[in-house]
Amino acid sequence: MLVNFNKNARYIKYLCHFHFDQDFFECHEILEEQWKLELNNEYKKVWLGLIRLSVVLYHYRRGNFTGAKKLMRHVNHFAQDSLLVKMAGIDHEKFNELVSTLQVKLENEDPYDPITLPISDRILLNQFHRQKKFYSTFTDDLINKHSTRDRTDVISERLKQLKLRKK
Repeated sequence: MLVNFNKNARYIKYLCHFHFDQDFFECHEILEEQWKLELNNEYKKVWLGLIRLSVVLYHYRRGNFTGAKKLMRHVNHFAQDSLLVKMAGIDHEKFNELVSTLQVKLENEDPYDPITLPISDRILLNQFHRQKKFYSTFTDDLINKHSTRDRTDVISERLKQLKLRKK
């Protein structure tokens, strides 16, 4: 079932940032690139689900409950699709529990607590754990990373695509 996910370098980087330094902004950036390049529509859905989870956690940790809640419905939808979740090497049942708990915490506006993805694929787990030495641990500057990064090229491309869609 795990076609190339356990060999995908971007996904391994995503998992490293997600678990080791909790750089959810970088998680988004890494998989956004993968999502853009992906040709398989089912895989695109997996990448998008994981991107959205990262964005939810980024907003949640910053105390932006409105932004996190808005995207959470998409994460809930992703969590319900056992095939997509399993394709990513994630235990579907445990992931569903994690997402349900996250939903309650957001609704209650509870303080942020770090989470780990319940990786069920042993090869994937070993691959990203071998990379740990290359990653740091969480630092406070990651909380507002979006405001310190030059994203001129990304914004220009989005505006260009928007104009193309309007034509």
